[in-house]
Amino acid sequence: MDARDALILENFFPKTTSVDVRNGYATWNTFTGICQTILIYSGLTSTKIFPCIKNGSTYSIMNGTTAGAISTAVVGGSGPAVQALTSTRFDYVQYNTAGGSFMSVVNGADTALEYDGTTWSTATLTHASLSSTNKLFTIGVFAERMWFGEEDTFNVYYLPVRTKSGAMTQLNLGSWFKLGGYLNSIITMTDNSAELTDYIGFMSSEGEVVVYRGTDPATSATWIQSGHFKLSHPVSKGNRTWCKYGADALVLCHDGVYPLRKCFQTQGFDNGLSVSDKIRNTLNSEVSLYGLKYGWQVLVYADGQKLFVNVPTNEDVASYQYVMNTETGAWCKYTGWTAFCFEAAKSVLYWGGDGKTVKADTTANDGDDPITAVAKQSFNYLGSRGIAKHVKMLRPILATDGELTMSISVDVDYGNVEPSYLRPFSSGAGGDPWGGIWDVAWSGAVTATNYWFGVNGIGHAIAPRIKSVTDGVILSWSATDVVYENGGILA
Repeated sequence: MDARDALILENFFPKTTSVDVRNGYATWNTFTGICQTILIYSGLTSTKIFPCIKNGSTYSIMNGTTAGAISTAVVGGSGPAVQALTSTRFDYVQYNTAGGSFMSVVNGADTALEYDGTTWSTATLTHASLSSTNKLFTIGVFAERMWFGEEDTFNVYYLPVRTKSGAMTQLNLGSWFKLGGYLNSIITMTDNSAELTDYIGFMSSEGEVVVYRGTDPATSATWIQSGHFKLSHPVSKGNRTWCKYGADALVLCHDGVYPLRKCFQTQGFDNGLSVSDKIRNTLNSEVSLYGLKYGWQVLVYADGQKLFVNVPTNEDVASYQYVMNTETGAWCKYTGWTAFCFEAAKSVLYWGGDGKTVKADTTANDGDDPITAVAKQSFNYLGSRGIAKHVKMLRPILATDGELTMSISVDVDYGNVEPSYLRPFSSGAGGDPWGGIWDVAWSGAVTATNYWFGVNGIGHAIAPRIKSVTDGVILSWSATDVVYENGGILA
C-alpha cells in the first residue's frame, strides 16, 4: 500500500493535508417511529423538511421544518390525512410549471402525491393501463418532462412538457433489455465529449442501461437511442441507487460506485472506472453481507465535499457509512450515525434514524455523545525492507482546541493490536482559566503539538495508529515522526 493510505480510517475524515475527526450531528426533530425518507421542498423563499415515518403499522409524512418534537401527520397517519399510506419509502422530485413549484412523490405502493409549497394532495396522473398510480415507484425529470417508472415492469410514463399532472404517455422499453428483470431506476446526466448533450438512462435490475437523447419520445426524429451497455447489478432501487455528481451520475452497484458518463463513453465498465476502487474489496464484502437490506443510498453532499454510501447492516436498526472526499477521492468510514436515509437541503445535510432527524456534519459531538475515532496508517518498511526495527517513540503532529483522551501506538508486521488504554491529552488551548466561575463551556484556539510518545514494537514493517475520544473539541493529525533502532538482517 501507498504510505499515504490507511488500513483503518474510522471517524477520521481525510483532507488534503491531514485527517481530522469528523463532524458530528445535532438533533433536529424527535418523534415516535423510524424515519425511512426525508423529503425536501425548496421554495422561492423557504425550505421545508418532511420526515416520512414508520411507526409499527402506521405510516406518516410529518412537517419537520421547525426544530423540535413532531407528532401530527400531514399525510397518512392514523387519521388518515389526505390519504392512507402503506409505505414511507418514497422517491420524489421537485418540478416547476407556470403554476408554481411542486414536489411529486411516489413509492410503488400508494397513490402518488404532490405538494405545492402549502398543501398536500393526491396527484392527478392518468393512463388507460393504470388503474391507480400506486404502481409508480420512481420518478425523474428530463427534457422538461416528468417521468415515472412502473413497478415490476419496463413501462415508463411521461407527461407533456411543463406539466405536473394529467394524462401520461406510456413507453414500453422491455424489448431493449436482453437480460430480463425489471426497471430499476431512471437516471439523467449530461455529456460534453462532443457537444453538450443531456441524456436519460433507464437501468434494469440486471444492470443493463439503455440511454436516450432528444426531446419528444413520440417522434423518432427527436428521440434517439444513444447507448446500451451493462453495469453490475444495482444495490438499491429507484433514486437511492444513483445521485447527480456535477454533470455526471454516480450509480451504486454490487462492485462499486460508477460514473455513468464514463461507462457511457466506453459502452461498458471496468473496476478502474469506479470512484470507489480504493475500497473495492471492502464495499464488495458489505454488499455480499447486507445487499438485500433496505437503506442503501448514495448521495453527494457538495457543501461538505463528501460522497456518502449508506450501509444498512440491520434494516431500520443499524447502519454505518463509507464517505469519500470528492476533492481527493480518499475514503473513510463513519460509525455512530445510525442513519436510515440521507438528504441535503441547500448547505445542510440531514439524516433520519430511530425517533429523530438530525442536522449532520456539524458540531463536534454526536448529539450529546463524544466521538470515538481510529486511524491506522499503512505498513511501512521505512526504506529498509529486509531490516528489523525496534520502534521506540512516535511524534504525531496534532492540532486540537481542547482536552481529549487518546492512545498512540504502533503495529508491526501486519498485526492488529487494539489499544488497551487511553490517556488524557491537551494542547493547552482548552480548559477553564477562570476556575469555573462562568457557567459556559470554554475552548481555545486550535493549537499544534509535536510531543513525543513512548511506544514499543519490533518488526520489519510498522504502522502508527491513533485512537481518540473527543467531546466537543476538534482533532487533526497531519504527520508522524518515528524514532527506531535498526536490527540485524535476519532479526
